[in-house]
Order: sequence, then structure tokens, then C-alpha cells
Amino acid sequence: MQPPWQPQLPSPAPAEYVTPGPGDDPGVSALRAVKAVFESENLKTNLLLGIVFLLIPIVGPIALSGWMCEAHQRLVRRHPNPMPKIDFNDFVEYIKRGLAVFVTSLIITLPVLLLTYALMAAAGFVVFLATSATNEPVVGIVLGVVALLVGVLFIFMLTVVVNAVHTSAELSEEVGESLKFGKIMAYSKATFSRVLIKNILFGFLAFGIILVGLLLCYLGLYPAVVVVQIAAMHLRYQIYAEYLARGGEPFTLKPPQQLPSEARPAAPGY
Repeated sequence: MQPPWQPQLPSPAPAEYVTPGPGDDPGVSALRAVKAVFESENLKTNLLLGIVFLLIPIVGPIALSGWMCEAHQRLVRRHPNPMPKIDFNDFVEYIKRGLAVFVTSLIITLPVLLLTYALMAAAGFVVFLATSATNEPVVGIVLGVVALLVGVLFIFMLTVVVNAVHTSAELSEEVGESLKFGKIMAYSKATFSRVLIKNILFGFLAFGIILVGLLLCYLGLYPAVVVVQIAAMHLRYQIYAEYLARGGEPFTLKPPQQLPSEARPAAPGY
């Protein structure tokens, strides 16, 4: 049996080892992101323990985020086993590594939600005033539709920024690095159309996966959620890989580290 993969700690590593090159860009595909989950050799174990992680309050989802940090970084480095087997021996390690994603998500999501609700309330108030002043329901309907379209566009724009922050957090595992305004805005601008189009397509696929899970007497809902989360991470990787292949400035990438479960010596005769 071959020994476990040993991470190549920075010496420094050549750039081509840690980033895709111009000839390595296979494009971005929402369907390929879903296929990547099912093609993993650790699919059954990862789905089962992924469900368990999600059912553990607070720290469980953080640990799953930590596992996705490791998987995302392995994908960028072209690791031979990009989606490692989820192991409870790595649970604490994954919690530590998922904290950056959790914190940055809170920092980004809470203001976004507050701003969204504020804009919705303001739009509703304007529609009410316009309808009352003109006594024309048509005016209210038109303004309501315009406000809805503007709101949808605003939300789409925010998803691009959230994607950039999430990608940076998974790769660097540093809150400060993930919130650097210049890098985030540059990445958001460079990937704007890609993120919008592919996220819309992925949304349809995710809805179908969740629907299938619900149809299986609701028991399939939990594995469906795990599949969707992992596939979303793979889609973020694809977008980032294409960005790098086109000459984009890379995010800070955390040095490779060996997982506790992979560091355990193999049993004699194994």
C-alpha cells in the first residue's frame, strides 16, 4: 500500500503547482459540479457523516465548512484525492478551519439582510404613497414591478460579492484576508456574469435535487442538502479556476496541511 499523501509544504512551491494554467481551463459547468460529488470515491461515507455534521447544532455545520475548505484547497492544488473522506478524528480540526467561513458569512450576511429588508420596506412605502396620491392602482402596480426588478438585480449583485468572499475564506481561512475590499471587488467584477449565470443554472439543479429528496419520504432531504452544499463548493472552485486561467490575481492560499486522520500510521500488515 502506498503511504498517505504528504503535503508539500511551501519551499516555496512553484506557481504552476498551486494554480491552474491557461491550458487547464475546462470551463464552468453547474452539472459537472454535481457530478463531481457523485464521482467521489468517498461518496457514501461523506454523505453519511455530512448529514451527521449538519445535525450537530452550530459546530456541526462549521465543521462541514472546514471540510469544504480542505476540499476546495485540494482542488486548486490538483490533489489526487480532492474530496477526502470525512472522519470524526478530524472534527475539531475542521471546526477550527471552518470558523473563518462562519465569521465572514455572518459579517456579510447580516448587513445584507438588514439592507434588503430596509429597501423592501422603503419600496413598499413609496408604492403606498404613490397609490394614495394618484388614486390610481396601476401606478402602484407599475412601481411595485419596478421595485421588484431592482430588488432582484440588487440581490444578484450581492450574490457575486458573497461568492467572492466565500471563495477567499475557503482558500485562505483568514477573516481579514477574506474581507480585503480591493481583492473582493476585483474578483467580483471579473466573475460577475459567470457567477450570475452559473448560479441561476445551479439553482435549478439544486431545486431538483432537493425535490427528489423530499419525494423520498423526506428521508432523502438530508443527503440532498449535503450534495447541494458540496456541489456549490465545487462550482466556486470552477469559477475560481477559470478566473486564474484567464490571468486573474490569485487569492491567498493556505499552506497545505495534513489532516489528523491522514497522519495516523497505518496498522501493521494493512
